[in-house]
Amino acid sequence: MFLSFIQADGYQPSSVEAVVFTVRDMKVCERIAEEAVGRADGHRAQREALTGMLNGGPFRPGQLLRFMEEQNIEIVVSRQDFIDLVASSAESWPMAMQKEGFGADHWTYYMDMIGSFLSIYPDGEFKIMYETELPYFFSPAAVQPRRKKYVLLDRDGSSRVRQLDATVEDEEKLKYIQRLRSKRRNQPDSYGDWQGQSGVERCFKSTVAAKLLLLATLKFATRDAYGMGIEYEGGNWGWDSANDGLPSTIGSGMAETFELKVLVRYLLTSTFKYNEPVLIPVELADLINAITAGLENLESRRIPSVLDEFVPASLFEYWNDISSAREAYRERTKVDFSGNTTVLHTTDLIPLLNRWLLHLDAGIARAASFGTIDAFNGASNSTIPTYFAFEVTKYQKSGEANHDGAPFVEALQMKVRRLPIFLEGPTRMLKTVTDTAVARDMYWNIREHSGLRDNELSMYTVSGDLPGYSVDLGGTTAFPPGWSKNQGVSLHMSYKFYLELLRHGLHDEFFAEATPGGLLPFMNSEVYGRSLAECSSFIASSSFEDPSIRGRGFLPRMSGATAEFLSIWKIMYIGIDPFYVDPGDYQLRMKLVPTLPLWMFDTQGNHDLDEDKEFQRSPFLRHSAQQNLNTPNVRFKLFSSIQVYYYNERRIDLFGYPPVRYRIGLRDGSIFEVDGPVIGVDLAEKIRRVVFVDFIEAYF
Repeated sequence: MFLSFIQADGYQPSSVEAVVFTVRDMKVCERIAEEAVGRADGHRAQREALTGMLNGGPFRPGQLLRFMEEQNIEIVVSRQDFIDLVASSAESWPMAMQKEGFGADHWTYYMDMIGSFLSIYPDGEFKIMYETELPYFFSPAAVQPRRKKYVLLDRDGSSRVRQLDATVEDEEKLKYIQRLRSKRRNQPDSYGDWQGQSGVERCFKSTVAAKLLLLATLKFATRDAYGMGIEYEGGNWGWDSANDGLPSTIGSGMAETFELKVLVRYLLTSTFKYNEPVLIPVELADLINAITAGLENLESRRIPSVLDEFVPASLFEYWNDISSAREAYRERTKVDFSGNTTVLHTTDLIPLLNRWLLHLDAGIARAASFGTIDAFNGASNSTIPTYFAFEVTKYQKSGEANHDGAPFVEALQMKVRRLPIFLEGPTRMLKTVTDTAVARDMYWNIREHSGLRDNELSMYTVSGDLPGYSVDLGGTTAFPPGWSKNQGVSLHMSYKFYLELLRHGLHDEFFAEATPGGLLPFMNSEVYGRSLAECSSFIASSSFEDPSIRGRGFLPRMSGATAEFLSIWKIMYIGIDPFYVDPGDYQLRMKLVPTLPLWMFDTQGNHDLDEDKEFQRSPFLRHSAQQNLNTPNVRFKLFSSIQVYYYNERRIDLFGYPPVRYRIGLRDGSIFEVDGPVIGVDLAEKIRRVVFVDFIEAYF
């Protein structure tokens, strides 16, 4: 569903809504109404009314039930059976709304979603990538070209170029939406919320592989003038919403660059794996060709080995040319695609993606050489930066002005401004690291040399000290030190950091951070000030001026920490990829590889088997538990249904060790013994389908 929201311009709508349902076939609507209301002649009016509701356009289940209640339509089946009947006969459509500006980081979660899917359905990758076609969300908002948003402002006698009004509601797009909605009220694929194609009254669709390539292309074409971060050119910022001044300063983010590297790598890997060509719109092909020509020209020119704050002419010209090509592409696809497509063969795609990776790495190396600054003294910090801002040092006026009379300008030269340190940059960079030793070195650098670790609380702050820095950064500078996004502890970003330690197999390092108080279960609840089962948005760090507040959790807004905690739990108890496709026979397999220290196991045999409901239900499980009463054990539920029991016979830390054998019980009472660490295809499929399996015992 979420991949449908990728727009032609490379952005996504800001607000995801509940899905809607449609039933287009009138006969199907009549059948549903007949089963729900009854066949009696006296129910004819109600059947016709319900049929009209079902066929009258998009609806949500709650809306449908409310309309039925208002029309006094009574059904002869249960509400649940009625909803199941409607849902099984209907098409579902994702829905969203666009508010002000486009978030710069929304797309960065797509690879997390794909990874989660593939960890359960690795054998479904080809179908999802190359056989599933999705539409493009169509928003009334449009990203302005630079000539309509680079504005010269005079403040206190000095002039500065700022990026303002980056997105607007486009009149041409609004008229197009209204025209489609009036013509096809009951067809969401022509409903005005999906990008169309010229001359055809239906939405334009691409495979997931093509949509991901479009996304990667647009982001690669939006790198800043130094080729480091991805520009905040859509009007909104990235993950850290308190840095809301960055778009106006022509800012860019390294976090998004690292996520782009993850995306490009995945596209390259899947291309190698399946050797499948990709069908793309010709408009995208032209943009890719422009990027290739720009890179060839850039590679033929000299880039200084010693960099200063001024962007070299070769990099600036490349940025200007590719930005113009991106703007031309967006103008061509603002209302619809032409519908013409071209094939990008793997012999072209593989070198293309490899070239992009080389240039991404070059930009990351430049970012590392610039580093960040510490407050007041301007000292460098070796930790990878998260943000940059760019100052236009030479420009020419275009002769036009914005709605406030401020003149638009064309940038002719820029220089980069280093910004303070944040945790997000190095955390996202860890996602791109493939060598465990490199990841370990990065971890120790962050812990010992970044200044981000709050040793008093044994936590990590979201940023370094910000007071004294320009308010251009945004609202973050308005907070006192230690509060919220100014050197406070963000559980969400901290948990992202800890999650990367687990993914890299840094087990000792992970628990060295978690157990002193980095994770909620190990915090002091009296200091935290709320239930340890409740994530906070932020925790006041030891930099906060009031000692009684330090370590206390606050919830001024939502926290994404819960999602990260569930990912941590999954790796700890199940493993990163429990299901996989065996490269030998291409069949599904399963292997449980937990990350559980011995101290997390019950080693005392304290549980009362007679009082345990699971053991009361199953004599077999009770007998097995009796036999292993003194064996360190842990249990949990897989897919919220299958009881899993770990018996640690070797009494060791299970850091990356699979079981030596399994015992799997099905719901029909049959028991299967599996020798070795791998569960074969038949049982793996049954476990994945959940309904057949009662329990799994794993012996280590």
